[in-house]
Amino acid sequence: MSARRSDDPDARRPGNLGRVAPIMSARSRTRIVTTGSAVLVAAAMVVGCSPGQSEPTPGGSASPTTSASAPSETSSSTASPIDTTTWTTFSSDRYGFTIGHPSDWTVLPADHDWTLAADADQWPSTGFESFLSPTGDVGVSAWSVAADPGTTIEETADVEAWVEQYCEQTNIRPCTGIDDRAVQLCNEWRDCHPGLLVPFESDVQAFFTGGNYQDVMVVVAVWRPETHPTVAQYGGSRRLLEAFLSTMDVSA
Repeated sequence: MSARRSDDPDARRPGNLGRVAPIMSARSRTRIVTTGSAVLVAAAMVVGCSPGQSEPTPGGSASPTTSASAPSETSSSTASPIDTTTWTTFSSDRYGFTIGHPSDWTVLPADHDWTLAADADQWPSTGFESFLSPTGDVGVSAWSVAADPGTTIEETADVEAWVEQYCEQTNIRPCTGIDDRAVQLCNEWRDCHPGLLVPFESDVQAFFTGGNYQDVMVVVAVWRPETHPTVAQYGGSRRLLEAFLSTMDVSA
């Protein structure tokens, strides 16, 4: 898949995806670091704006929106992976996956199942399993969306079509040119179930399905654009996202 810049920052109007249903309803928690308004305040430091809008920075000033483009070859794909051997494993009873995170990051557990109908215009959503950096200026979230039983997602093209619809519903931008700037992912390296890593204007997100994640689309997002100063210490948003994905047996 090629990786050239998309120059169309067109934001799409929310509509009806029609292929999303509630997921699991388990309510237990493996770790609760903070609750109530403290969760919302901490999450808002990182993801306190709608997709495609300027992001807040610690201290309250907004940073300029960065145009979406292909992930940097120098900062991500050619750099050595982040060492995750000392990371802590978080198990999501709600969504049925495990994911690693740096041991000094704060866990912000989801308090409800994420659905398109209830959460498409809620940013941040407390339906995310979220992880906040020690300084509070970088956040990563993971959640899943159940596909309709009649939906077939077996090829990369199927994932791309799903992402385009999801993009239109959540008003992330740009929704065009995804095939030009996305990076293919392998969920479970032996079978390589399809997935895509896609940069958007305000964040970088990964989408994958199949294998251990049958009948759901798992979404993992770093809520900063690739070149934002706050993710420079991690080698960019893509490199940080790839580290989180590696703990889920997903690779680029």
